[in-house]
Amino acid sequence: MKKTLLLLVLLCSILLSSCKPSYEAEAGLYELYFIEGAFSMDMYEFYTIELFEDGTVRIQSKSSEFGSAVYDVTTEYSIKDGKITIITKVGFSNLKEVYDYVDGEIHMINAEIPGTEDVLTAKFRRS
Repeated sequence: MKKTLLLLVLLCSILLSSCKPSYEAEAGLYELYFIEGAFSMDMYEFYTIELFEDGTVRIQSKSSEFGSAVYDVTTEYSIKDGKITIITKVGFSNLKEVYDYVDGEIHMINAEIPGTEDVLTAKFRRS
């Protein structure tokens, strides 16, 4: 009985792991090339979004202000029906951001800036 149960658990884990989507076509480094609204291009030294095949995303940015630190977070994403969803842990909660994935680019259109009434539009393309 124990062997049958162990075999069933092993089989289920193999089947579930094979269901995870692969983002081979979308994987790559995307760089900010356009921004308007509350921020401008000259405010950033760099701002990149790196998508990996396994659904992991790494977001890095650095302000152009002297002495500013690099923002660097690795989290998860998914792409479905022309939308990219990025889930970021913030303390004990999750922040869900949904943007457009259009023609191989990530578009943040009228994205709200938390804690303000400001919005921005930003576009990233594969480098």
